[in-house]
This record gives sequence, C-alpha cells and structure tokens, in this order.
Amino acid sequence: MIAGADTWYSVLAGILPEVCIRIVRASQAGDPAEARRLNSELTPIWDLFKQFSSLRVVYALAELLDICRAEPPRPILPLSAVAKRQIVEALERLPAGIAR
Repeated sequence: MIAGADTWYSVLAGILPEVCIRIVRASQAGDPAEARRLNSELTPIWDLFKQFSSLRVVYALAELLDICRAEPPRPILPLSAVAKRQIVEALERLPAGIAR
C-alpha cells in the first residue's frame, strides 16, 4: 500500500486484525514509517510464513490463540508439534498487545 496499492490481502488479518488494520491505516494516512514499523513488529510471524507457508501457520495460530480448532484442508498438512512450538516462541517475541 505504501507503493500505491488500494488494498492489501493477508491471511494474517483474519487472526491479528488489529495490527493489520493499523498497518493499512498508516499507509492510507501517508505515514510509511509507521506502516513499516508496525510491519517489522510482525517479523517473527512473517519469517514463519516463509518457512512453513502462511496458511499452515494461520491454522496453527488460530488454535494457539484459542480462536478455533481446525486443520487445513487436504492435501495441506497441519504443522508438527515442533513447528507449533516455534510459533509459540514467535508469539512471545511480539510486542505486547499484538496477539494477546
């Protein structure tokens, strides 16, 4: 959006809507520094998206944040216990209030 897009679609907005809308609003308000700052706070999650795929991570996040219990549709496999532990650790590294 900083580069001029009208919208931003991210699976993360369904799980962490508050921070995602703050990124969008900062971009729309012409404050790219704030949008980038907020985006950088999500680095632990973005890194997991790259490692495991965004969809699989969001399914695990939904469970870990007690939003719902669901598994991705086949042939997509759920994440292992080890990967879920990495997600827990990433959540713990997020600034207060983002995923609590």
